[in-house]
Amino acid sequence: MAASQQRSPYTPGAIALHLPGRDVHLARVSVHLTNLSVYRQLDGRVHVFVGPRGVGKTSLLRVAQRDAQQRTFTTVWATGGDSVSLSVDLANEFDKLVTTTWTDTAKAALAKTLNTVRLNFGVASLQLATPADADNSTEFQGAARALQEAITAAARGVVEAGSPGLVVFIDELQAADAVGIRALAYAWQHMQAEAPELPAAVFAAGLSHTQDTVAKAVSFGERFEYRHLNNLNRDDATLALTAPALGVGVGWEQGALDAVLQETQGYPYFLQEFGDTMWEAAGYPGPGGALTAEHFPAAREQFIVARNMLFRSRWKQASPAEAKFITAMASLGDGDVKRRDVATALGTTSTAISMARQSLMDKGLIEQSSRGSMRFTAPGFAQYIRDYADVDADG
Repeated sequence: MAASQQRSPYTPGAIALHLPGRDVHLARVSVHLTNLSVYRQLDGRVHVFVGPRGVGKTSLLRVAQRDAQQRTFTTVWATGGDSVSLSVDLANEFDKLVTTTWTDTAKAALAKTLNTVRLNFGVASLQLATPADADNSTEFQGAARALQEAITAAARGVVEAGSPGLVVFIDELQAADAVGIRALAYAWQHMQAEAPELPAAVFAAGLSHTQDTVAKAVSFGERFEYRHLNNLNRDDATLALTAPALGVGVGWEQGALDAVLQETQGYPYFLQEFGDTMWEAAGYPGPGGALTAEHFPAAREQFIVARNMLFRSRWKQASPAEAKFITAMASLGDGDVKRRDVATALGTTSTAISMARQSLMDKGLIEQSSRGSMRFTAPGFAQYIRDYADVDADG
């Protein structure tokens, strides 16, 4: 790359460096961290950011983690579905917190609780085959109590070692096992009464249906705080495109900017992808350069290729029943679609399509937009299905 050229400031598929439109959410995190630091007490609710894939949930969570670390909090990060149990993931992360500054008593207390968590999770998993009986299950209660004791021991250990508190971050919460979610909910509920003086907090992120997943695992999951991340409005989408470029001395021609905004419809992942292809089409401009309408056709061509590869991957994830559902949904338009209309298009009942609908939500392909309605999570997917579904089905 020539000296006058610069690498792209856009980050498709990676942690975003700029988060326009998320100021309200980041401000909420900041308030909770400030309260944790000032009052040195447990943050009593689990805070969950939800939304479809590609809207920046993980990036938001990582920025929140950096904020916590800059305030010298001790943080741990776990991802739902990474192993057999969220409880074990958390135990493994707590294990990494022990340093030479920990007292022998704190080390021993944490080690004991972590061993208990690892021993209990397998038996407890079997109990949730019948969730209604889980609350009275000795095995499950033991697992939940073990996780509570592990969180408590970890928080006390880091505080005794000089940290202002413990902040837990959990990504892909919807993919976590039901036992792990349930145990976390029970642990946090009990800690409110039994360890309110411990400065600890939990922030999580998940797909749009995460609240449903949590509610199935634990009846009082509605006590979690849910905040939904949507696509960006025009002003924020404009900032998502212009701010990274301006940061390295490169501008946007208004016509090119308008064209990219029209194509991306405020979807954060597409904004990053199209910004990146514009940068390449412009020859990796140096300070004083500009992204113009001249660069748009070549950039759009590359963007469509990348976008369609994403759409093809999502289409290929669908089972035959889900593919029929998607095709029927796409035939009804690009925006919100009523559930009963999809059922009618398939010649069946709303009840009969429930499993396919739920599975597609679990995969992040669709989301509920309002009661009785749904939509595709990525703009342009309906048109892709109408244009290419038959071709893809053959190849």
